[in-house]
Amino acid sequence: MRSDDRSRCLLDLVRRDRPRWLQQGRTIARREVTKAQESVGATGIGQDELVALTERLSPELPAAALSPGEVDTLEAIVHTELRPALLVQDGTFLPPPEEWRHLETYRAGIDRAIARTCRIETEGGIALDWVGTGFVVAPDLVATNRHVVQEFASHEPGRGWRIHDGVTVRADFRQEIGSTAVADVPVTGIWGVHDRFDIAILQMRPGLCPSPIPAGLANLAAQRDVVVIGYPAYDSRRNDAAVMDRIFRGIYNVKRVQPGRIMLRDTANYLLRHDSSTLGGNSGSPVIDVRTGRLIGIHFRGQYLRWNDAVDIS
Repeated sequence: MRSDDRSRCLLDLVRRDRPRWLQQGRTIARREVTKAQESVGATGIGQDELVALTERLSPELPAAALSPGEVDTLEAIVHTELRPALLVQDGTFLPPPEEWRHLETYRAGIDRAIARTCRIETEGGIALDWVGTGFVVAPDLVATNRHVVQEFASHEPGRGWRIHDGVTVRADFRQEIGSTAVADVPVTGIWGVHDRFDIAILQMRPGLCPSPIPAGLANLAAQRDVVVIGYPAYDSRRNDAAVMDRIFRGIYNVKRVQPGRIMLRDTANYLLRHDSSTLGGNSGSPVIDVRTGRLIGIHFRGQYLRWNDAVDIS
């Protein structure tokens, strides 16, 4: 992304989000956090920088007027305060920043979705040991993206979709930071792959998965709060390494809750666009309505600071 595009996208997001600290003409309070909470706490920005930048963020300020240092400061603010990636420990998300403090009110519903979200792991025959995120969508069935399944399976004429010979696939419902616990459920086959949408359903060994995430609502509007739950992975092919480390503090491949908001809904094409901070490992992540804890979409792609797309299933 060019520097002028980055400046404009950052400024647009801050203005669109109207954070309380900007509305009230004050700066962000510094907070001390533990190492495990590093990605959801203090900005690491000097108080003088915050004061100067807050004073300049008027509605009339053009993106081109931001200095490179101010752009870096604004990016840090966005990814620690406005669009953080909250680590999960012991089945729940770590304390959110001020702008997302209201997630505490809906913690029970979000935690239910956390428990039903898994990492799709593989062994034998392919280079990757895990390929994406999934979640329980029906008894003994886990949903993910078609492009995730294509890493370890293919369609054979007359036989349908089959896992490649010599490859085993499982879903791990843990993989949290600071924990060695696993909650593996074997994948026994491919239940189905959608021809049009980036959706695939995995058949699991019976009786081992949690109950499904409840389906969502059909009348959700733009600016509704959502969370994406998944396992963002380091991917230098599609993302700037320095940017990724600023957002995720060098902690990848573990379960996170990534809050954002609905940007638009194209119900005719079953498209839901949101602005959470995601990476490639989020492919197949559930998009959850914060207020109800219900499933409204399946994340399948994103463009940094611009948008993320999900299949709208509500």
